[in-house]
Amino acid sequence: MVSLGAACLVAALLTAIAAAGLALYAALTGDRRFTDASRRAVYALCALLTIGVVVIEAAFLRSDFSVELVADHSSTTTPTFYKVTALWSSQGGSLLLWAWVLSIASSAVLFLTRTRHREIVPWATAVLATLAAFFCALMLFGANPFARLDPVPVEGAGLNPLLRHPMMAIHPVALYSGYVAFSIPFAFAIGALITRRLDASWIRSTRRFALAAWTLLGLGLMFGASWSYAELGWGGYWGWDPVENAALMPWLAGTAFLHSIMVQERRGMLKVWNVSLIVATFALALLGTFLVRSGVLQSIHAFGASTVGGPLLGLIGVVLIASTALIISRLGDLRSERRIDSFLSRETVFLINNLLLVGLVAVIFWGTFFPLIAEAVTGERSSLAAPWFNQYTTPIGIALVLFTGIGPLLAWRRLSVQSALRTFAFPLVAALVATLAIAVLADALQEPGALILFCFAAFALAALLQEFWRGASARHSLAGGTWPGALVAIVGRNQRRYGGYIAHAGFILAMIAVAASSSFQTSRDVTLEPG
Repeated sequence: MVSLGAACLVAALLTAIAAAGLALYAALTGDRRFTDASRRAVYALCALLTIGVVVIEAAFLRSDFSVELVADHSSTTTPTFYKVTALWSSQGGSLLLWAWVLSIASSAVLFLTRTRHREIVPWATAVLATLAAFFCALMLFGANPFARLDPVPVEGAGLNPLLRHPMMAIHPVALYSGYVAFSIPFAFAIGALITRRLDASWIRSTRRFALAAWTLLGLGLMFGASWSYAELGWGGYWGWDPVENAALMPWLAGTAFLHSIMVQERRGMLKVWNVSLIVATFALALLGTFLVRSGVLQSIHAFGASTVGGPLLGLIGVVLIASTALIISRLGDLRSERRIDSFLSRETVFLINNLLLVGLVAVIFWGTFFPLIAEAVTGERSSLAAPWFNQYTTPIGIALVLFTGIGPLLAWRRLSVQSALRTFAFPLVAALVATLAIAVLADALQEPGALILFCFAAFALAALLQEFWRGASARHSLAGGTWPGALVAIVGRNQRRYGGYIAHAGFILAMIAVAASSSFQTSRDVTLEPG
């Protein structure tokens, strides 16, 4: 049965290469028959990799120690639940998961766009199939999950005890799925650039995939923080570890992308910014995959040094260089259709938010790779610890909370000063009252950074509450019925807008929790005696 999985992996590589070749031929000739053939080849790739995953999972369940992957990461005493999830605790298994999720996402988007984007889809298919071929080749020649052992050991090494936690069963899957799903908007952005179809149509077709990627990556970060809180001891949930940072950076860049594409959809602006952001987001997702496998930076999450780090770094280089050259060659087609009309406008706030998010990514990137930079310059490796990250990320995070509240209050294009005063009145009063109450009751004056964040958070939450109130009240006055019914109706009719507000509220609450837990914690050294 393991031989079947190995054969499927070889067939998957050949199928991915065929899909890429067919798609390129379709793109160059415009022959839709080859577009359809390349799409079906991607479906076949998905089927082959699914068989491979089933085979390796079956090997784990029956404790087949003739498979090196199973012998190294499972044992007869490993609980069944952790046998199933041990696949992604290993190098080869996690790469198989990466390729499998990529094939599923590629099949889904190609099915949904089978009658649309006739010029873009072949190029996007070629990009996705090439990525799949790369990861299949990486497994076959670098970390084969179907590698055999001879002689066969009697017992396996078992799963690392730190990984025996429910969150670790789903944390890697969520992270990898988030990484992979960003390849969909990236591939379509490349197709749009090549064909010069640079309106917002490619964004509308891939926005849900970008949103799914962002959501899955965010869930992966939260699951990882929960695991860290439980397993690494004494209440820590974030340590600015290189691999943690590598997962956070594409989430932040993806957040910027999801906001800026709204400006392009509504106003035809920020086209260069959007394609640059999705390229950067996907490159950062690949960087996260690279850091876990390269061993270039010390991390409790890394697999250690391996043979696949070099090829992954090469892929990142190709993505960045080729994409940058393509964007530069299309600058004339990427000109904005309109300009910002007023500083008091929603698009202005979106742009400021984007700059803050990108600035946060830059700070984290510098801090993460500083050991390598320092070693290259001075010959000695030194690192930046959590206090350095906190010093520079805290003010950016506080500013993000403020603009998260300002954005929903502003209209597109412009808002008059009189309207702004009316709109901002309630949030400002709420922020003032909350700040005074927290300063008195919680003795927060000794922590000015936390107090400022609480003030901005109160402003932002009040602004979001006001938006829900205004929308429901307007619906209630027009259609009658109950006020709660009106609230449900407006949310149902405009899920994108109010869903965004709910996501903003979640972000603000998370920032409040981070500020409270980091500013008001009590730490002391004690001596424990027996009993």
